Amino acid sequence: MEQTTKPSAEEQLLYIVIKYKKALIGALVVIVTLGAGAFFGTRYQEQREQEAALQLSRVSPALEQGNFTLAINGTKQNAGLQKIANEYSGRFIGTPSGNMAKLLLANAWYSLGKYETALQHFNEVTIAHEDLAAAALAGSGDCYLNLNKLKEAAEAYQKAANKTDNRILKAQYLTHEATAYHYAKDFPEATELYKTVIASYPGTTAASIAQHGLWQLSGSL
Repeated sequence: MEQTTKPSAEEQLLYIVIKYKKALIGALVVIVTLGAGAFFGTRYQEQREQEAALQLSRVSPALEQGNFTLAINGTKQNAGLQKIANEYSGRFIGTPSGNMAKLLLANAWYSLGKYETALQHFNEVTIAHEDLAAAALAGSGDCYLNLNKLKEAAEAYQKAANKTDNRILKAQYLTHEATAYHYAKDFPEATELYKTVIASYPGTTAASIAQHGLWQLSGSL
């Protein structure tokens, strides 16, 4: 039996890039409205964010070109995602750009097929923006799926779907959850999820994928 396709690196990166742009715009509005000092708490944190944002902007060309190794390691002149994440990410001392660097670092390792390393970084992502936090959870799910840890993959996708209010992303994550159950041969659970996506998110790409998955399962129940 042909099975549904596993999430690709490009697919996961698309989630992040779309939401990254939205998050940057949202953060800018907050900063302008409240004042940078109120947003970052201290002048020190404001300065750290400016440093992290500048360093992250210099990594963007490598990411856009798909040169993930360069993006991770950087050059003698410019820090890579690993160094930016090490210095500027974290739950208490992290900055928005530093935490974004951590998320992009995880995705870069995923894109290189280093799923164990990527999983570690996805699980360490701390980010306030709910859709970006959901992207990190989905990234963990993608890693678990590729490592054939199907129960963990399904759980991660479910958490991602619960985290986001974005209709398109929620449908996509639920379909990936169904895919994990599909691979695990838990056909009743996969069927119910596919049906939920088709009924609740008509017209979406995820609904089309769910319909295809349902057709594949029709002879397996």
